[in-house]
Order: sequence, then C-alpha cells, then structure tokens
Amino acid sequence: MKHGKTYANLEDGDDVLTIGLNRAVTLIAEKKANPKKGRRFGADPGKVLGEHPDKGGPVVVKNGRYGPYVSHNGINATITGDKTPETITLTEAVVLLDARAEQLSSQPRRAAGRKKAGEPSEAPKGRKKKAAEPADTNRENSQAAQKPAKKPAKVTAAE
Repeated sequence: MKHGKTYANLEDGDDVLTIGLNRAVTLIAEKKANPKKGRRFGADPGKVLGEHPDKGGPVVVKNGRYGPYVSHNGINATITGDKTPETITLTEAVVLLDARAEQLSSQPRRAAGRKKAGEPSEAPKGRKKKAAEPADTNRENSQAAQKPAKKPAKVTAAE
C-alpha cells in the first residue's frame, strides 16, 4: 500500500482485495511510527578502537563483505590471522594500517586527466592504417575484383 511517499506492506492475514480502510490506515500509521523497521542500512558503522597516535582521527574496526578490517582516513587494512574484531587492539590496528599505507604508497598511480590542446596524443599501438587507394572510374570492374564469383548450386540425384 502507498500513501504519499510512505509504503506499507500487507501482513500474512491481509488480502489486497478485502482489506478495509481502517486496517489500511493502521498499517500506514505503524509504518510512519517505525520508519526504519525492515529497511536496509548502509555499511556497518563499526567499533571505534581509539584515536590514531601519530596522525589523529578515529581508528575503526568493521565487518565487511570480505571479512573484518580496520579503517583510518580512507585507508583500509584487512585483519588477518588469529585476530578478530573483538580481540584486536589499537596498537595492532595501527601496525596494520601503517603497513597498508606503505604498500599503497609504493604502488605506481595511474595518470589521470585530459591532455592539453597543444600536446600530441599517442596513437594506440597495433595495426596501422592502409593508405587510401585511388578510386576506379569503372565501378563494375572494381566490384568484380573485390568479390569472388558465386559457386554453382550442387546438383543432386533426385533432380
């Protein structure tokens, strides 16, 4: 059911053809009173372990789609080994984050952005274009030279 921008689901005992006005109003009122019930939320907010000792800002441990990880200022480090989100300490998390930051800084970054108008663009490597052939004045001859002749149809014994 819909009222304005509020959608309410019918329960098991309700039928869309036989539901009364009072029941419909009750369902919509319940939905407005508990708007978060049954909705999906964003990512797990995680548990704050504490402030980063060197850089400041919160160090957060989260349960992600691919397993638990720690996060700080956009750097995520996977929790590996026998550690769990409940048992990891702030110092262990900082070590993981520093190792991940070092790993990310050693990787070459891709160049992004557009070329300026004066700079020549690099042609993609691969096949080179053929030079344009001069146009024939006799069109029939050029088409005949390009297409092979059709093969005659096979003759079967039934014919």
